[in-house]
Amino acid sequence: MKQGIILIVVLGIVGIIVSCLSPYNGGEKEDGLPVSGAPIVISDLFKSPENGQPGDTRFYTNDPIYRRSSGYTLWAYNSDTIDFQERTVSLRKTIGSSIAGYGVIICSDLRKIDDRSEIVFLTVMLNNNRQYAVGKVIGASYEPLVYWTNSSNIIQGYGIWNTIRIVKDSENPNKYDLYINGKFERFFVDAEQPLTGGTGRNGYVVVIAPDDLNQNAVEVWFEEL
Repeated sequence: MKQGIILIVVLGIVGIIVSCLSPYNGGEKEDGLPVSGAPIVISDLFKSPENGQPGDTRFYTNDPIYRRSSGYTLWAYNSDTIDFQERTVSLRKTIGSSIAGYGVIICSDLRKIDDRSEIVFLTVMLNNNRQYAVGKVIGASYEPLVYWTNSSNIIQGYGIWNTIRIVKDSENPNKYDLYINGKFERFFVDAEQPLTGGTGRNGYVVVIAPDDLNQNAVEVWFEEL
C-alpha cells in the first residue's frame, strides 16, 4: 500500500517529517555509509513532489549548509509504528556521489538499552556502483550487517530505477529476506541487542558525500509499491 509522507519530531510523532543528521564516513575510508550521528533534527528535504504519484518521495538539496568535509547522513520516516511484514520500494539517484548510499529504513522505534531508550532500526541501501549494504542503527551509531556487496541484480547508473523488497521471516521476527529487482539476493538477521522484533516505523536514508555539494546537488527518488 502506498503511504503519504508524514513528519516526525525528535523521538515523537507530530505529523511533520524528521531527518537525522550524522557525519559521513570521512578520512581515508570514505565508503558512503553512515557513521556516528547527532540528535534528530527537523528537515523538509524528503517531500511528496507536486507532480508525483501517491507514494512518491523526492529528496533534494543543494544547500551549502551540508557542504562539510565530513558530509552528512539524513533519515526520514513515512509511517506510524507497524508490525512489519514486508515492504517494496523503487528508488533511483539522479544527482550525487556514486558511492554514497541511499535506501530505506524499517522497524524504527525506541528500544531499551540499560537504563535509557534509544532509536533503533535496520536499513538497506544501494549506491550507483551496483552495490547494496545492510546495517543497523542504535542511537546515533551505524553498525554494518552486510558491507557494500556487488550484485548482478542491480542495474547500474544514474536515474535508473531499482526495486528492493524486504520480507520478514514467518518463523523468526528478526530474520529478513532481501530481493532486488524481483530476484532473491540474500537473507540477513538482526542478532544484536536490542532487537527490533519486526516492529516500528518505515522510512528513508540518504548519505551526502563530502564533495557532493561543491558544484552540484543531491537528488534521490523513492516510490512505495
